[in-house]
Amino acid sequence: MKSKMLKFMAVLLSVFLVIYAGYQAWTFFYTPYKTEIAVTYSVNEAIHVNGIAVRTETVIEDQYGGSVSYIHEDAARVLKNKPVAYAHASSDTVKKMERAEELEKEIGLLEEASNGVSQLYGSSEFINDQIGNAVSAYSGAIARGNYSDFSAIKDSLLLSVNKKTSITDEANKFEERIALLKAEFDELQNEINSDEANTVTSPKTGYFISSVDGFEELITKESLFEKSVSEIEEIINQEVAVSEEKIGKIADNYKWYYVISVSPEDAEKFSIGRKVSVNFDGLEDSLKLEIYEKIEDETSENIIIVLLSQNFTPEVASLRQVSADIVFGTISGLRISSDSVRFDEQQQMGVFILDRSEVKFRAVDIIYSGNGYNVVKWNQGTKNALQLFDEVFVGGNDLYVGKVID
Repeated sequence: MKSKMLKFMAVLLSVFLVIYAGYQAWTFFYTPYKTEIAVTYSVNEAIHVNGIAVRTETVIEDQYGGSVSYIHEDAARVLKNKPVAYAHASSDTVKKMERAEELEKEIGLLEEASNGVSQLYGSSEFINDQIGNAVSAYSGAIARGNYSDFSAIKDSLLLSVNKKTSITDEANKFEERIALLKAEFDELQNEINSDEANTVTSPKTGYFISSVDGFEELITKESLFEKSVSEIEEIINQEVAVSEEKIGKIADNYKWYYVISVSPEDAEKFSIGRKVSVNFDGLEDSLKLEIYEKIEDETSENIIIVLLSQNFTPEVASLRQVSADIVFGTISGLRISSDSVRFDEQQQMGVFILDRSEVKFRAVDIIYSGNGYNVVKWNQGTKNALQLFDEVFVGGNDLYVGKVID
C-alpha cells in the first residue's frame, strides 16, 4: 500500500514539474502584447476608370486602293489640300519601303561600329555594360507596356553588340554584311521608284491621325453633350473596330476629351475646373487633365465626367478606348495597423502606445484606409497626439491608460 502511494506521489510530482516547466517556458517566450512603430506614409488618392477619347474628326477616304505610305507621323499639324500620304499601285510597296528603312538603319549601325577602334569605344567591360543597360531597358519597356521604345532600344543593343564584335575581332569589319545589305537596299529602291503613287491630300486643316476605328461617326466633341448618359455609356463599352479601308483622319483641334462613367459617390471627387493627373494604360508619363463637365440624367444612375486635355502627341493621338488611374492628390500622414484602432471611455477613436513602460492613449484622425492599414493625420509637435516613431499596440487585451508593462 505504501509502495503504491509513493509511486502515485512520484507521478504527481512529475506532472507538476512538467506543468511548471511549461508555464515558465510560456511566460518566457510568449509576448501578450504586440506593437509596431508609427512611420510616415504617402498614398495616391485615385480611382481606376474605363473611358474613351473623344475628338471631332474627318475621315480621309481611300480613293485609290493599294498600299499607303504616310508623310507625317500621328499628331502632326497639316494644312488643307496639302499632302498627307501616298497611295501606291502595288499592294506590297509599303512593305518594301519599311524593309528599305530597316536596311538603311542597320547599314548605318554596322558602318559606325566598323569605323570605330577600341580606343574610341573603350574597354570590353564598358561595352558589356552598354549591352547590359540595353537589355535592362528592353525588360523595363516590356514591364511598363511601353512598346514605342522598342525600336530605339533595339538599335542601341545592336550597335553595342557590333562594337563588341569590332574590338574583339579586328579582322571582322562587317564589309561582307554591309555589301549584302546595300545590294538588297538598292534593289528595293529601284522597285519602289518604279511604282506609281497618287498623292493623298488633307480635306481640312487639323491634326493627322493614321488609324480609323469607327468612333469618328459615333461621337464628336459637339454631339457628346447632346447624348444621354446611357447612350454615352453604351459608346464607352462598344468594341473598337480598326478600319484598314480608310487612309486616316484629321482631328479638328489639339484639344480632346476623356469621357468616363462613374458612380455618384465617385462623382463627388470631380470638381469642375480642377486639374488631375491621369495615368493612361500604355503611356509611360501621366497627363494633366481638367475636369470640364458633368452629365447626368434619369437614364442611368451613374454620372458622365468629361475631362479636357490639351496634350496631343503621337502616343496620345492613338488613344481611343482606354483605362486609366485618375489621381486627385497625395495623402500623407502616419501609417498604423487597422488592428491598432481602439476607443477610450469617451468613445474617442485612437490608439494605445507604450511610452517608457507605461500605456498611454493617443487620439487619431483617419484620413485614408487601405488593406489592413490606416493613414492618420500627423499633428507634429501637438501634445497627446500620435507622433512619428511612437510604439503602437496592435495586439493584446486589458490595455488601459497608466498600465505598466515590463
